[in-house]
Amino acid sequence: MALVTDSSGLLSKLPLPISIGACFFGLVFFRKNYRQAMVAVTFIAVLVAAMLLSILFAGEALDIEARKLLLAGQFLLPTMGLVLGQQVHDETNAVPTAFMGVLLVLVPFQLMVGWLQGSLTLTHHLYVFSIYQHFQFVPVVFVAAFCLTLVYLWDRHKVLLRILGVVMGVYALASASFLAIGLYIIFVLLFFLRKISRLKADRWVLLLLLGGGFLIATGGATLYYSIAKHNNNLIGDQGQYLGKFQTLAEGRMPVNLQERLGDWKMYGAWITESPRALLFGHVSPPAREVRTSAHNWYLDFTYNFGLISLLPLLALVVYTAFLVRRLRKSLPDEVFWLAGLVAFMVLVDSSFKVTLRQPYPGIFAYFLWGMLLSRLRPPAASRPGA
Repeated sequence: MALVTDSSGLLSKLPLPISIGACFFGLVFFRKNYRQAMVAVTFIAVLVAAMLLSILFAGEALDIEARKLLLAGQFLLPTMGLVLGQQVHDETNAVPTAFMGVLLVLVPFQLMVGWLQGSLTLTHHLYVFSIYQHFQFVPVVFVAAFCLTLVYLWDRHKVLLRILGVVMGVYALASASFLAIGLYIIFVLLFFLRKISRLKADRWVLLLLLGGGFLIATGGATLYYSIAKHNNNLIGDQGQYLGKFQTLAEGRMPVNLQERLGDWKMYGAWITESPRALLFGHVSPPAREVRTSAHNWYLDFTYNFGLISLLPLLALVVYTAFLVRRLRKSLPDEVFWLAGLVAFMVLVDSSFKVTLRQPYPGIFAYFLWGMLLSRLRPPAASRPGA
C-alpha cells in the first residue's frame, strides 16, 4: 500500500477519516441537544460571515477563486466537532473509555507491525488499512487521547493504564514527533506529581515508582535512539527520525524547525504586504509548488482570510479562558486537565502545524474544545430562566 504524503490539493487523492462520518452521525443522533451547542453554532456562523467578507473583499475585483472556496470548506469542516462536543453528555465517561479501547488495540498493533516490517519507527501500512499522516498529525491525537483517558479513568483502570502508559511512551518515541513526545512527558509528569501532592499515605511509594519510570523511560529513549542512529536500515521514515534527533544530538537545529522558521518569515511578509491583505487575506492560496501551508494555523489562516476572519476564533479562546477562570473554584480537576489539552491542541500544536485545518486533528481538537465548553456550563438551577 503506497504511502500518501501529499494529496496535491485533489480531493480524489485525499484519504478522508471516518471521524467525518462519525461527526455527521453524532450531530443527527444528538440533535435534541442542539440548544446546548449555541456557543459553537454562534462561533461557526460568525466565522462563516467573516470568511465571506474575505472572499468578497480580498481582491480589488470580485474574482472569487475556486481554490479559496475549497480551502474555506477545509477550514470549516472540522468545526462540526465543536458542535458535537457541546452536544454530548458524557456522565459515564464513555468517550475516554472508547479512546482507551482504541489505543489498547491499535497502538500495540501498529508498533508490532512496524517491527515486523523491519522499522523502528511507525508504519502507515497496517495491512487491512493505512494511517494517513502517521508521523505529523496522528501521534499528537493519540497521545492527547491517552492523556484524556489517564485523567478520567485512572482510578478505575490503574493496571490497564500502567500498561498502556508504557506502550504509549514507546509509541511517542517511534513517532519522531517532538510535539507528541513533549506532550506525553510533560502531561504524565505533571499528572503524577499532582497525584503525589495529594497523597497522605504511600506518597513515597508512588514517588519511587515515578522515579523508576522516569529512569526506565530515559534509558529506553537512549537505547532506542542509539539503535536508530547506528542502524539506518531500521529507519524507513524518509529522514523523519534521524533528520530530527541526530541533528539535535549534534547541537544543530533540526531540519523541520529550520523549514518552519523560513515558512513563518515568508508568510509574515506576505500577510503584511498591504492593509487589504492584512485585513481580508489574499485572493488565492500560494501555489502548491511554493508552499502547501505555513506550518502554523494562525499564519496560514490569516494569509488566506485575514485578521477579520481570525477574530472569531480568538474571541472563542478568550471566552473559554474567561469561563475557566470564573469557575476555577468549583471545577473538578478533570476539567482543568481537559482545558490544558485543549490549550495544547489549539495554541501550541496549531502554532507548528495547520492542526485546525486538517480533518484528523481538527475534528479531534474541536471536539475536545466542545466537551470543555459543555463542562463549563453553569448548573441548570443557576442559569437565567431555568
